[in-house]
This record gives sequence, structure tokens and C-alpha cells, in this order.
Amino acid sequence: MTAFQALFLAFVQGITEFLPISSSGHLALFQKLFQLKEQPVFFDVLLHLGTLMAIIFFFRREIISLIKDWKKQKSLWILLIVGTIPAAVFGFLLNSKIEEIFNSIKLIGIMWVAFGLLLLLFRRFDNKEVKQIKEMKWFDALVIGLFQAVALFPGISRSGSTIIGGKIRKLSQDSAFTFSFLLAIPAILGATVLKIKDGIDIINPVMGIISVLISGIVGFFSLKLLQRLLKSDKFYLFGYYCLFLGIITIFFLS
Repeated sequence: MTAFQALFLAFVQGITEFLPISSSGHLALFQKLFQLKEQPVFFDVLLHLGTLMAIIFFFRREIISLIKDWKKQKSLWILLIVGTIPAAVFGFLLNSKIEEIFNSIKLIGIMWVAFGLLLLLFRRFDNKEVKQIKEMKWFDALVIGLFQAVALFPGISRSGSTIIGGKIRKLSQDSAFTFSFLLAIPAILGATVLKIKDGIDIINPVMGIISVLISGIVGFFSLKLLQRLLKSDKFYLFGYYCLFLGIITIFFLS
């Protein structure tokens, strides 16, 4: 992997991890285009570390409140645990199949098309009766968690899936956005642990540090952009991008 490829992938990770266009799908696609036999495990861990830092900084007030006032926030802790279970179970069961799934560019294209169609239906999930996080029930968290589990397949966005899951459960835009990314923290940590178990490779430390910074900084601004798009009711427009990219991937890149 060259320095340019590493920095480019860090930039792609920062943008696509939070926007509803699938970071795993983009990284797998560019890995094929760059003709990389395998993306170094430790480099992948560093990219996710960068985007994890972006989430923690963006939601620092909510996270501090969760930790400091944990007794008052017990219900939210329970919701996060319930929401994490589906992805943890499916991630463990599919761990041995992940490499095979990521190697199928055609499958990634199909997932992009399916997810693009789901995004275009996003407006149908808008409703006047909206709930805040404090009004959520365990079943709401479970449904959102199932949407997160589906995003284990490359081509399906984790953030997009969980936000749509939140809207289906009648959460407000802000609540769906916040719960989605609080739920992302254990998901990213869990995925990182699974990757580390596969072994650690040695990479250029300077390139590694710069890649973390790029994915983190770009990820932070991607979060701000996503928040604005949700408020402006333009979230669904990413569906056209996913549809286009999926069709191109299926018919020209696979």
C-alpha cells in the first residue's frame, strides 16, 4: 500500500463512515480498484479509531452525561445494550464469512441498489407523532439494533440503516441521529476487537498517525453535514447515489 492509497482510503473512510453510503462498501471497492490483495488489519483498525474519535468528540456532552449521571441514565444504558445485541450476535456468527462477503463486488453492488431504494422510501417514515430518546422502549432499541446488524453487509450503511430504523419507530430526527451514533460506539469497538484478533501488521507510524487524523477530522465534518441534511429533509437524496453506484458496480466493475 502506497502513502497516497493510505491517505486516500483514510479520506474515504472519514466521509463514508457517517454519510449513508456505506464505508465498508467503498473501502472494498477501492481495495479492488487499487488491486490491493488485502487491506492491512492494523491500518483498518486505525481508520476506525479515527472515526470513533470523531463520534466521541461530536457527542462529548451526551457521553459525559452518560458516564457522570449513570444512575439517572440507566434506561439509556439499557437501550444501548439491547440495541447492540443484534449486531454482536450476527457479527460473531458471520465473522468467518466476512472475507468472502467483502470479496464479492457484485454482492456489494446489489446491496447498494437495495439500500438506495430504502433511502428513497425514507420520506414515508416521517410522521407527526415523534418520540424523544427518553420515551424509547426496549423494543424500539431492538428494532434499531436489527437495522444496525443488517449493515454488516458492505453496501448497506450503518448510520443510514439505524436512522431509518429510528424513524420507523417514530423517533424525532435529532433522537434518531443521536441514538444511532451512540449505538455506533460499541459497534465500532466490537468490530475493532474482532479485527485485532486476526493479527496486527506493521505499518509506517507517520502514515498511521496521519491516517487517523484524516479519518477523524473528515468524519467530524461528515457528521455535521449529515445532521444538517436530516434537518433539511434531504437525507433521502443519498439513495440516488447508492442506486447509481450499485448499478455501475454490478454491470461494469464486478
